[in-house]
Amino acid sequence: MEEATFAPRGTIEVLTTLCAAFRIHRYEPSYRQNGQTMFEALKTPRFKVQSPFLQQARGRVGKLGFWFLLVLVPLFVLRACVITYVPPGSVGVRQVSYGPGKGLQKKPVTPGYQREIAGYEKIHTFPRDIQVVEFTNNRTESSNEKHRQMPAVKVPTVDGYPVDVDVSVLYRLKDPYKVASKFGFGTGYEESVVIRFTDSLIKQYLGELRAEQFYHETRLDRVRALKADLARRMEPNGLVLTDVLIRQYDYPGTFQALTEQKKIQDQSVLANRELAKQAEVQTRLNQTIAEGQNLINVKTSEFNARITEINARKDLYERQKRAEADLLIKSAEANGTEQINRALEGAGSAKLLKLRRGLALLNSIKGPIYISEDPTDLGKISSEKPEKP
Repeated sequence: MEEATFAPRGTIEVLTTLCAAFRIHRYEPSYRQNGQTMFEALKTPRFKVQSPFLQQARGRVGKLGFWFLLVLVPLFVLRACVITYVPPGSVGVRQVSYGPGKGLQKKPVTPGYQREIAGYEKIHTFPRDIQVVEFTNNRTESSNEKHRQMPAVKVPTVDGYPVDVDVSVLYRLKDPYKVASKFGFGTGYEESVVIRFTDSLIKQYLGELRAEQFYHETRLDRVRALKADLARRMEPNGLVLTDVLIRQYDYPGTFQALTEQKKIQDQSVLANRELAKQAEVQTRLNQTIAEGQNLINVKTSEFNARITEINARKDLYERQKRAEADLLIKSAEANGTEQINRALEGAGSAKLLKLRRGLALLNSIKGPIYISEDPTDLGKISSEKPEKP
C-alpha cells in the first residue's frame, strides 16, 4: 500500500498597509495527495495575525501570572491553615488539641482575624448578640424565623383552668468558656438552661394566679419575681438574661361558659353570706334599739324622780321662806302698831286723831262737799291751841 504524503503548499497575501507590528496576512494552504488538492469543497480563506508586540505581551503576561501565583498560593495556604476569621457579632473559644495548654482556653477570642493552626488548635464561635427563644403555638407570632421556637407554655392555674402563655426570652452569652465546657460547642445551652428553666419557672410563678388575674396587677409582681429567679439560674451557666416578655394568653374554649357558671355560684354564695350578715346585723340592731329604749325609760324615770324631788325641795323652800317672810311682816306690823300707839301717846297725838277723824268723815260722805276751809291745812291746825285733857 502506497503511503500518502501531504505537502503543505500555499500563498501569503498582505491585506493591510499598517506597520509591520499590526499587519494582517491571508494564508491559503494547499495540501495535495498525488497531485490532487484536499478539502476542495472548503473555499473559505484562513487569516492569521502575526505581531511581534502581541508575542512580547504574551510573554510578559505569562511571567506576571507565574509570579502572581507564586505569591498567592502561599497566602491561600497560610489563610487556610494558620489564620481564621471570627465574624462581628460572635465570640470564640480556643480549643488546643495537644501540648502543655491542651483543652479549652478561658480567654475569649474577639472578632477579626485570629491565629488557628490547623491540627493543633480550633476556634469555636458563639453568637454574642441578643438571642431569642419564643414559646408560642402560632408561628405567625414569631418576629424572626431564626429565633428558636417552642410550643406555648401551658400554665395550670389555681382555679383549674389551663392557660397557654406566649413568652419571648431574650438573653446573651457572657462567658463562652463556661458554655462550651458545660454544654459543648452547639446550641445545647438553649435546651439545657433557657428552655428548661423558663418552662418550669413560668408554671411555678404564674401557676399561683387565678385565670382572671392574668390581666391584673398581681401578674406584674409574679413576672418580676420570675425574671429575678431566671436571671439567677442563668448566671452560673455563662448566660445573662436581658428580658422576659409575656406577650399573650390563650384560654380554653370552654373558659367563658365555665367562668360564667362559676361566677354565678360564687355570687350566690356571696349573696347568701351577705344576707346572713345582714340578718345578724339586724338582730344586733334590734337588740341595741331595745337596750337603748330600756335605758331611755330608766333614765327618764330617774330624771322624773329627780325633778319631783327638786320640785318638792323647791316647794318646801318656798313655804319656809314665805313663812319666814310672813313672820317678818307680822313682826314689822306689830312693831309699827306698837310704835304708832307709842306715838299716839306722845305730843301731837290729838292733832293726829283729829286728822284721822276728818279723813274718816270725808271718806263716809257721798256726793259733793262744799267747804270754805281746807281741813288738811296743817299750818292752821298747828296754830290752834291744843285741848286740855
